[in-house]
Amino acid sequence: MLTIAEQKISSTDLSKIVRFVDDYSGIQLSDKKQSMVEGRLRKRLRHLNMANFKVYTQFVLSASGKDEVIHLIDALTTNKTNFFREKDHFDYIVKTLLPKLVSQGIGRTRPLRIWSAGCSSGEEPYTLAMLLSEWNETHAPLDFEIIATDISISVLKKAKQALYTEKDIEPVPIDMRRKYFRRSIQDPNVLQVSGVVKNQVSFGILNFKNKIYRLPDKMDIIFCRNVLIYFDKTNQQDIINKFCQLLVPQGNLFLGHSESIHGLKLPLDLIGQTIYQKHDRVQI
Repeated sequence: MLTIAEQKISSTDLSKIVRFVDDYSGIQLSDKKQSMVEGRLRKRLRHLNMANFKVYTQFVLSASGKDEVIHLIDALTTNKTNFFREKDHFDYIVKTLLPKLVSQGIGRTRPLRIWSAGCSSGEEPYTLAMLLSEWNETHAPLDFEIIATDISISVLKKAKQALYTEKDIEPVPIDMRRKYFRRSIQDPNVLQVSGVVKNQVSFGILNFKNKIYRLPDKMDIIFCRNVLIYFDKTNQQDIINKFCQLLVPQGNLFLGHSESIHGLKLPLDLIGQTIYQKHDRVQI
């Protein structure tokens, strides 16, 4: 009898998993990703003490396996991010967008609201919180709220813990590292985001395939970078339309540098490198 490490998933079961993941989350997995799927699901087989991929596939697609679904999605979701990733976006916020928003009273008459959609392990929303904290040290302080969401339970857990290695925080400027990170007492090789930054981000789970994205308010800024590449054009159109519904008039959407909305009918104008602004013109 083959061990779990030696087993291969059948093309039938692989197709079932790929189709289910697409239906549930909109994430596109190629049938060519067999070795990746096998490697990541072996951990679930061991955890559940299941004999093979066929048993697991039958279980996760059954009514009795509904609680396993989130672990399936979690296992097959790729989460790669960094602090200050695509730095020109953050430069644009500080040099151009914040002065404009403050001149409109945003951050004064009401909070500046930012959503990090597909936040992974938290580096993006914490980068935003650090930037806004820095702004408040040299300007009249503005009130801001940052919401961060992801479909993966495991990366959200890591994000909430706010624990990172020395290598993880290398992109953070040295003065900001000293100011916003504290070395762990338990492990000197691990650093934690300081409370002043950590407490400014609220985390929650959100599936982009949901019919409605339930956020408490409309957003001034939405970051959804290097996430849409995992969706087909139909799902991209649907997801970004929902983003637009959640943006205030003239609100801004930031996508990843490798992403494009070319060919999609959306109420957005390109104003910078993968930086878009919502308009209210009627689509023809």
